[in-house]
Amino acid sequence: MTFKLYKYIKNRGFTETLETLASFEGNKAVQKVFFDRFEKEQSYYNSYLIVKDILLEENLIAFELNEEFEKVIKLTEKGQKIWKILEEIEEILA
Repeated sequence: MTFKLYKYIKNRGFTETLETLASFEGNKAVQKVFFDRFEKEQSYYNSYLIVKDILLEENLIAFELNEEFEKVIKLTEKGQKIWKILEEIEEILA
């Protein structure tokens, strides 16, 4: 049996995107701010682009507009659950 999550995790950018979004207050950020932090702390923008469609299709991330009509990227409730599970697995393996 091949686990769906394993297929996703081995794609560079998957866990990096979840981790970066989880680091923001409310698990969301203006897209430009997200990209700045993602590139500074995690990976290259292209890594995010590789997994963006997967994250959207699996409803792990979503987009919305804030009051200033800026595009905001956020972890969905499902994305937050997956991130917490990944953190728990890391604790078990530590």
